[in-house]
Amino acid sequence: MAYYEVQGRSNYYMEFGQGRPILLLHGISNSGRAWGPQIPALVAAGYRVIVPDHAGHGASAPLTAPFGVADIADDTEHLLSRLGIGTLDVVGLSLGGMVALELALRHPARIGRLVVANSFENTATEEFKAMSEGWARLFEEPHGPVMRFEQNWQVSVSEAFRESPEGMRTCQVWHGIAATSHGPSLAHVARGIAGFDVSGRMAGLAMPVFFIAGALDRMSPPDLSRRMAEKTPQATLCVIEGAAHISNADSADEFTARLLGFLSSQPG
Repeated sequence: MAYYEVQGRSNYYMEFGQGRPILLLHGISNSGRAWGPQIPALVAAGYRVIVPDHAGHGASAPLTAPFGVADIADDTEHLLSRLGIGTLDVVGLSLGGMVALELALRHPARIGRLVVANSFENTATEEFKAMSEGWARLFEEPHGPVMRFEQNWQVSVSEAFRESPEGMRTCQVWHGIAATSHGPSLAHVARGIAGFDVSGRMAGLAMPVFFIAGALDRMSPPDLSRRMAEKTPQATLCVIEGAAHISNADSADEFTARLLGFLSSQPG
């Protein structure tokens, strides 16, 4: 079954493959389809790949109130419980990386390896609050998710990717996702995530952590990942040259190779 119920809402997810569980968490206004470039390689490497759509995103039910990182983590815990999953690896990008950090700090013994890509440790800043409020107001306008996608596509991925055949295919798919998105729900998430702050808790990450940054990322510049890595006991940092904010899409081959290398490496 591709849905699970939590607090009267129906959330969507998919699974691929068999083996050690690995959870893939997407960014705001996207969906689990964003992980398409990585799923086949993870299945081939022997993973059971779990790909949810966050509440208010993709095929999951709409939201009626602000919904933050902790709320998405709560939903994710319900999904893992429903699937009977104990220990697992977790990969998150942007908003998904924030959720991954929240889960790892809640359950350090359950997560074997953690990957945080193009993400943030602290959104409780005036700058981020102003940015997320701007997103929320745009999402609330008629066809707001499409307008935001069209405004952000050029900074979300690199120019080289945008002009490539795969970039054009991805643009069409993601544009369609935006066109069927529920703008008020995305506004609730945009407002809900402004206030997340684990900057003083990074030393509590007990597992190996792989931080991935894109050299061209203007939303989450490499210095943010570098600072997170400096605070984390078992951290590795990778900056992908030529990658922008959604590095798993615009630099999919390198991202996937780096991801698999980290997952298969020996601790310490």
